[in-house]
Amino acid sequence: MVFVVLGGFVYAVSEFLDVLEDDMIHGELARDMDRIAALYERDPALLQVTEPGLQVFVVPRGDTASLPPSLAHLPDGRSHEVEVPDAEYEYGATRRDIGDKSLYLLLDLTPVERLEKELIGVAWVVGLGALFLAVTLALWLSQLVMRPVRGLAERVSRVVPGQQRPQLRIATGDRQLDVIVEAFDSVLDRFDAFVAREQAFTEDASHELRTPLATAISSIDLMAADESLSTKSRTRLMRARSATARMHELIESLLLFAREETDERCITPVSPVVREAIAMQQELFAGAAQPCPEIGFDARGEAEVSAPASMLLSVVNNLLRNAIEHGGTARIDIVLDRGCLTIRDHGKGIAPAALSRLFDRRFRGAHSRGQGLGLYLVKRISERFGWTVDVSSTLGTGTRFDLRFH
Repeated sequence: MVFVVLGGFVYAVSEFLDVLEDDMIHGELARDMDRIAALYERDPALLQVTEPGLQVFVVPRGDTASLPPSLAHLPDGRSHEVEVPDAEYEYGATRRDIGDKSLYLLLDLTPVERLEKELIGVAWVVGLGALFLAVTLALWLSQLVMRPVRGLAERVSRVVPGQQRPQLRIATGDRQLDVIVEAFDSVLDRFDAFVAREQAFTEDASHELRTPLATAISSIDLMAADESLSTKSRTRLMRARSATARMHELIESLLLFAREETDERCITPVSPVVREAIAMQQELFAGAAQPCPEIGFDARGEAEVSAPASMLLSVVNNLLRNAIEHGGTARIDIVLDRGCLTIRDHGKGIAPAALSRLFDRRFRGAHSRGQGLGLYLVKRISERFGWTVDVSSTLGTGTRFDLRFH
């Protein structure tokens, strides 16, 4: 668009120069013809032309044999631009009949045409210079206008929910921008209040959940100390204590996850957590009518993650539970290799329509017995620690989950 405007400017200058040139040429030719015709009428012997670039031809009227071809059909009393052989530019020409003679006047337009070219060149230079100045001025003004906006964006980018934030209400001198700043501050104040309420709720919920679980563990320990318990009852009691302790650890992890205060310096080996998850699933099937499917674990290499063991256990447990649910009694294979944990079942598979929504909150498949939160929790925890979860499935063949630790 800028170059179109520049081209239009130069074109307009060129057209203006053409009009000016035509007026100048016609006027010059008319004046020269008046002067030369007056001399000729007074005395043909006085007709002498000394001006450079000006030629005069006097011939009998109607006799054009001795004239240049471009003058042969020139009408009387009008000026034109004609081409002359071996000339760089056109010539101005005019004719006037005086008695039985015809006067032809040729004016070399080379100086005029060169001047026109120079003026067009000047127009290009001026146009480009004006364009450069306009662009420079526009950039400077945009920088001047955007400086407060960038400052606001920088202050907003430093805002962390739940932490002390910089005050955005800094006078910018721009009334419209000040309105935006005040709106940002108002919204962030509401966010801060919301985060404070959520943190208070999380702390209260943490206390309310920890207390009954700690009481349950203590009560189970007291009951287990009773020597009169049978071996069968003691086994069941220990199973209940193990489940309660795992629930306590999971709640601690989820509360920690909700507060986004996880200690990234916590290093957890993956293999022991996978084995614990397998043992937990096998315990759940103890004494059940349906046996636990065979679960194979091939640890081809160890991996470590910067996350609490309970967080990783929650992810592996949910993936393993999903494999058991969709795999039925078929074998489940778990492979840990090069920072990737693969869990594959050989069950009925998952329909393509359901596959794209598998990690959505409260999404339940056609044969799901859960509440639709397990895989959603897997996705959230994975995103929190920078892991990725990929799933592929074929109906009638089975489903594969790849959990990659980065």
